[in-house]
Amino acid sequence: MFCPTPTWRRVLKIVAIVFASSMTMTSCGVVNFLTNRSNVVDGVGRIPGGNFASLVTLPEGVTIDFPELLGPMMGPQVGGPRVLMIGDSIMASTSSRYGNEMCDTLTQLGWKVEVEAQSGSFVDFGLKVLGQRLEEGWDTAVVFLGTNYDGNQANYENKMRQIFVGLSPTPFVVLTTALFEPRQQEVNDVIMKLAGEFPNVTVLDWGTIAANNGLIGKDGVHLTADGRSVFAAAVARALEFAPTREGECLPIYFKSDAPVSGVMPDETVPAITDTTVPDAGVLPDTSTTLP
Repeated sequence: MFCPTPTWRRVLKIVAIVFASSMTMTSCGVVNFLTNRSNVVDGVGRIPGGNFASLVTLPEGVTIDFPELLGPMMGPQVGGPRVLMIGDSIMASTSSRYGNEMCDTLTQLGWKVEVEAQSGSFVDFGLKVLGQRLEEGWDTAVVFLGTNYDGNQANYENKMRQIFVGLSPTPFVVLTTALFEPRQQEVNDVIMKLAGEFPNVTVLDWGTIAANNGLIGKDGVHLTADGRSVFAAAVARALEFAPTREGECLPIYFKSDAPVSGVMPDETVPAITDTTVPDAGVLPDTSTTLP
């Protein structure tokens, strides 16, 4: 059973503001963020104030006009700080075993962050993570799966739908992918279609953000150092402040990365080969059709 398609409303207004402070922020470009004249957006809740901009920064010289979120931010909707992040090499490069940009950013906003992301992962990986980690209890989630796409749009939609169902009715964020190949549009079309069916889902348009200069490396797919910082800041925009203020970087359970030569940052901890399997009967079949 699926929820009816909602009519998307423009619930958030984007205003690009670059803050400069000779006393505290001379060496950092500050992330542009959502704002208006009050602290509340009708139907959404509290929005980031000045202290958000001081915590979530971009590298010096980097400014980004972030696209509008399709749906509300997570913080005002949820009752706790636990966020499960599910992704491929793009997200993995920001995890604690690499650059740690995701935890460094989100813990300052009060989130307890578990980044379950592995390079080389197809959409099936999301079902594997849910089979092992869903029952731990999460207040929200961030899903970024689609960089590794085999061209089978029906299979991708089927597996993503299972992920959406598995996470619902919990509010969560899903990211579009960068358009490094024409067929990635098929991935983003599925994401937008499913988001229209699930009113608890907010879409973060990473595809548009990734088109900014300097974020994608020479291979045309993976993130530069600046790209990793922007990626974490974009996710922070979608989450906003957690209901509590004591953030934590939680242990990672899935650490088996496929080799991606020359595009991932240096590892900070040894990789551990994942030997877990999904719990039987927790989720539907997770078979896939590879290229």
